[in-house]
Amino acid sequence: MLVTNFAYGILHAYSTLWMRSRAEVIIEGTENIPEDRASLKRVYLVINHSTTYDLVALMHLSAKPFVVMMDRGAFTFPIIRHVLSAAGFIPLDKESSREAVDRSVAEAEAGKALVVSLHDGDSTIGDWGRPRTGGIRIAHKAGAMIMPVFLYVEPDRIRNLRFKGVDGTEYPYTTFRNTRYWIRFLPPESTGGLAAEASYEDYRSMANRLDARAKELNSEFDARLVKEAEERGAAPRPKRRGGCPIRIAF
Repeated sequence: MLVTNFAYGILHAYSTLWMRSRAEVIIEGTENIPEDRASLKRVYLVINHSTTYDLVALMHLSAKPFVVMMDRGAFTFPIIRHVLSAAGFIPLDKESSREAVDRSVAEAEAGKALVVSLHDGDSTIGDWGRPRTGGIRIAHKAGAMIMPVFLYVEPDRIRNLRFKGVDGTEYPYTTFRNTRYWIRFLPPESTGGLAAEASYEDYRSMANRLDARAKELNSEFDARLVKEAEERGAAPRPKRRGGCPIRIAF
C-alpha cells in the first residue's frame, strides 16, 4: 500500500504541476458524483478522447488514488512503466484482454474507483475510434455503477506533436496550452437492468448510446465556443492556466 501511494503521489504531483501550467480546469456535474465510501462499486467511463493528457487531467483532480486500465503501450517506456505498475495501473493487451478484465473486475468489486475508456481509438492523434464494451462488461460483472465522464479542450489550443523513443521510433501525441479544460461528470448509469448473462448486443447498445451522448456534448461545447468568439469580437483572448483548486474523491 505504501509503495502504491508513493507511486501514485508522484503521478499526482506531476499531473498537478503540468495542468496548472497549461490550462484552467473547469469541473461540471459534481452533483452526480456519489459520496465516497468503501462499499460503493463504481467504474468511471471516459466517454471520449480529447488529448494524450486525459489521464493527467483526471489525476490532477483526484483527492485519492484510483485504478486505471490502460493500453499496455504506456508500460513499454523505461521508468514510466515501473511507476505505473507500482501505482496499481492495469495494462491492457488488446490481443488477450482476459487478465486485465479480471483484475479490473476484482478492483471494482473491492470498492476501488476504476477508470476505463469507452473508446478503442488512439488519443495520441485525437482519434476516438469505435466505442468498445469492455468498461461496461467490467461494471456489469462487478455489480458496479457506471460513472460517465466527458472531457473537452478548446480545439484550437490542441497541438499535435511527436517524440522519439529510445529505439528511435517516433510516437505522435496531442498536448495543449493556454486553454480551458472541461471535465463534466454525467448522471450515473446502472447495469442492473442487464440480464445476468447479457449478450454482446446488450453491451453494444449501451456503448453506442454513451458514444452518441459524447458526440452531442462535443457539439454543444463547439457551439458554446463559437458564440463566445462572436461576443468577444476583437477583444484579446484571456490567459488560461492554474489548473483547478477542487479535489474530488472518485
